[in-house]
Amino acid sequence: MHAMGWKRSGLPLCLLAVWLSQGVSVAAAPIETEGLGLPLVCAIGQTCWVANYVDVDPSVEARDFRCNRRTYDGHDGTDFAIRDLAVMAQGVPVVASAPGLVKNVRDGMQDVALTDEASRKRIAGRECGNGVVIDHEGNWQTQYCHLKEGSIKVKAGDKVERGGQLGLVGLSGKTEFPHVHLTVRKDGKAIDPFTDRPMIAGCGKDGKPLWRADQRIEYEPVSLYNVGFATGKPDSEAIRSGKREEGPLAATSPALVLWVDMLGVVAGDRVQFRIMGPDGKPMLEQENSVDRTQARRFVFVGKKVTASTWPTGTYTGQVTLTRMVDGKETKHEATRMVAIQ
Repeated sequence: MHAMGWKRSGLPLCLLAVWLSQGVSVAAAPIETEGLGLPLVCAIGQTCWVANYVDVDPSVEARDFRCNRRTYDGHDGTDFAIRDLAVMAQGVPVVASAPGLVKNVRDGMQDVALTDEASRKRIAGRECGNGVVIDHEGNWQTQYCHLKEGSIKVKAGDKVERGGQLGLVGLSGKTEFPHVHLTVRKDGKAIDPFTDRPMIAGCGKDGKPLWRADQRIEYEPVSLYNVGFATGKPDSEAIRSGKREEGPLAATSPALVLWVDMLGVVAGDRVQFRIMGPDGKPMLEQENSVDRTQARRFVFVGKKVTASTWPTGTYTGQVTLTRMVDGKETKHEATRMVAIQ
């Protein structure tokens, strides 16, 4: 979970938790009727993706509202991820999902991804990282976590409109990749914005999304959010930091490798790679099975050059993930093109 866990004016944490949960009356339409907007400036499914949903299973199991494992135990919000650290460095605004009054703010935590147990201990009690809490009419509340250090533009007591900038997407607190974590609360209890049901409601139940219709926020069972080419074995950590070969690639490159970074893979998924040459004919086709369920998975295939150089022109890489759902195949695809000169 991502409780703020900070202190303000010397308040003990136990009193602060009560203080944070107390809503205030704000002159704005309630979330039930006006809905929620995206908590960051992006195009959902194109420049940002849902990395984790709310865990609605009250047991030690982790299930999202569709009964899939696109979450982890105790996760009380929705994680909207951006592509990599390079995009984060450009600055992606975090914005208010609804109008309201800023309740609390924290800044000053470094943007450092968790890498080991020591790093987890350093942020204990401050898992949200740099963040903002906003109270809304009707005793609703939204919380925004993992903002970039020094980017927060609001302070306690400020009135904000829907879409008003709060800060920038960052890497502070309990996180391994740049994203904004949005928790929605009603009467102090976490609510799944995809169903308007309490976090403990269980999965597979009907509900009405709180998202505004114009936001087009649909459930993403899996996301092939980053795909590209490399001329040798790709370094996943370098790619996730934003270092990737954009092209054009040299005709003398020793190999041509197609890679993909995915969110929400499930054991049994099949991932097919296909590279088409400048003539439009497949020069590589390979399919692999996913052996375990993972929140994020990076895989690649490649081919070494067989002549002195690669034929020049445009190469197309296509990655297709196939999943069986209720006895039927569902497919998710991503395509990338690169020039070889």
